[in-house]
Amino acid sequence: MSIHLKELKHGDLGEATIIVGDPGRVSLLAEAFDKRSIIVNNREFLLMNGYYKNQKVSVCSTGIGVGSTEICVSELLENGAKQIVRCGGCGAWRDDIEPGDIILNTGMARTTGLMTTYVPDTYPAVADSLLVSRIAKHLSGSKKIHIGLGLTAETYYIGQGRGISIKGKALPVPNMIEEWSSLGIMNCEMETAVLYILASLYQIPAANCLAVHVSRKNEKWECEEDYRKLHYEMAQLVLDAMLEPSTQYEKEKEA
Repeated sequence: MSIHLKELKHGDLGEATIIVGDPGRVSLLAEAFDKRSIIVNNREFLLMNGYYKNQKVSVCSTGIGVGSTEICVSELLENGAKQIVRCGGCGAWRDDIEPGDIILNTGMARTTGLMTTYVPDTYPAVADSLLVSRIAKHLSGSKKIHIGLGLTAETYYIGQGRGISIKGKALPVPNMIEEWSSLGIMNCEMETAVLYILASLYQIPAANCLAVHVSRKNEKWECEEDYRKLHYEMAQLVLDAMLEPSTQYEKEKEA
């Protein structure tokens, strides 16, 4: 099934697949690959293959938000993705998390109704614990990381506590940040819950690795140059983790 990831066929994907939001970031991450090739270039979806440390890998853009992510991840999984990690950005909702830090989400809260065409609201959106542990190990010592729960929001403005006016009339904005952070939510983004739910249904390992672009507590932003560099470095560490040979414990757990 490749309606939107045109030309993608089963067997095309590498041992590790990274998804990003921005098509421009696909080209950035692929700079670390040998023998780069474009497999898909359609709408917001750009998929490139290459070889990283002599192993075939893939990176694909999802676009922004739930709808396009559902399309992308579904078609990647249908075409044989073996493991998927979302390398993207997020806003931090906790005081001790700074722009430039990295977040690994073990699970995602989500807006009521999000993904109910697939599963009930009570279905958990969780990462693969072994994959999260591997990524954390490869990041430790080089990056400041935070591990815990995040929120996948359906919308960017009201749904994340940002004000917006329609024809000059300000809409009421719920105190999203305080409400969710009081429940242990440390960051917000717009795609990960979709990945976690679909990967769980397909029984494929999935995780995320998110660069903090902004602290929503003080609206402090990471500069674009540093943010771009962080994504490039972060993705290579994630690939190192994804391509690491399984330990005996992991083999027994996966059996």
